Amino acid sequence: MLKKVGLFHILPFVLACFIFYVTYLLFISKLIDNNIQVIKIEPKLIIGEQTKLSGRYGRLIDGDSLELNFVASIKNKKQLTLLGSSEFSEKPVVSYNYMPNEFGYQMMGLGHAHHQSLSILIELLATHQENKASKVVFFISPGWFDTHGTNSEAFVEFARPNFLNRIANNHNIKLKYKIHIGKYINLRYNEFDGLSNSMNYFRNLYLNTQKNKVSLNSVELFIKEHFSGSKSKPIFQKIDYEPELSYLQHKTYQQNFDTVAKALQNEFLSKITNNKIYVNDDYYSQYLVDDNGEERFVVLDEPEITNNLEYQDFKLLVDYISERKMEASFIIIPYNPYYYRNTEIYLPLIDSLTTLLDNKNLPYKNMYVSDTLQYEPGILKDVMHFGNYGWMKVNKYIDSLYYGNNH
Repeated sequence: MLKKVGLFHILPFVLACFIFYVTYLLFISKLIDNNIQVIKIEPKLIIGEQTKLSGRYGRLIDGDSLELNFVASIKNKKQLTLLGSSEFSEKPVVSYNYMPNEFGYQMMGLGHAHHQSLSILIELLATHQENKASKVVFFISPGWFDTHGTNSEAFVEFARPNFLNRIANNHNIKLKYKIHIGKYINLRYNEFDGLSNSMNYFRNLYLNTQKNKVSLNSVELFIKEHFSGSKSKPIFQKIDYEPELSYLQHKTYQQNFDTVAKALQNEFLSKITNNKIYVNDDYYSQYLVDDNGEERFVVLDEPEITNNLEYQDFKLLVDYISERKMEASFIIIPYNPYYYRNTEIYLPLIDSLTTLLDNKNLPYKNMYVSDTLQYEPGILKDVMHFGNYGWMKVNKYIDSLYYGNNH
């Protein structure tokens, strides 16, 4: 009896709903096609002098001149581009400040908190025309892999409309990277305040790969592709950057990295008066002590690897860097093992990251340690961000790797 009810009543109702939905899509598709206006999109040329030879930009949302300087930094083979997140600051000892001031080595940093693998990949894809053999240093925080990948706010700040248009227009960029961008946009579709033409383009590229899966999205795409009257492909504004490159005069370094680093370490340790976990006093008082004056300690959750969105983004980033034969290097930042009680739980993830880099013959400085006996106090100023001593270690590594020096 129930089978007959399902067969003669429920099934026809479902089919009727499906037919109504398809008819509605056909109607809307035809309505849109009848109202399409062909608009000529003028190309956009962003020109100017490269002015950012030191320091950093926290984000790229503040205008075309920032994008121009970023493209110039990637294009200028005499300049290093440093890409990272919340470890960046305006302190004099940070690489993009210290190295230009002391050596005349030009460097530009980009990033703040949540600037992670996908945003960085998009920035590099947008400079596909300029980034062959570019010199880039990537700062990798283990905290990235405890998230759900790049958040939508960071995407908006770094995956700029000009960049997305440039990627969409570039047929030399492999489809897998464009589809991956579309997968991200589809996943976070409801977090955006509307999608641009290029964002819709990337999203539809991804959805097209899902056609074998029954969904309203795939039905909608099928209708648009096979029954829509408009056969024109999406058109995106052509974006070009023409920076006039600038250069710094090299200087003779008058100091020694190890001597300066030791002095900075001693200075840091001498100022710690209220804790034994090697973080600065203000940070300790503000964030690591509860209302009863007791220390807060955190037990880390074991990070997923295989299905980790950030890890998937990172793998693609490494693939692209390798394909473009960039002069890239990676700095892997540690957690403070005096604060986090089980930092060894991240070792499988760190090993996976270094294996990816080893397989592509990409150099790195792995500063992650899980044992307090191996940790050098002062590497971090708090629980996860470089202190002055840590930055001097990074500066020495960059100097040796990119300039062949041994100061």
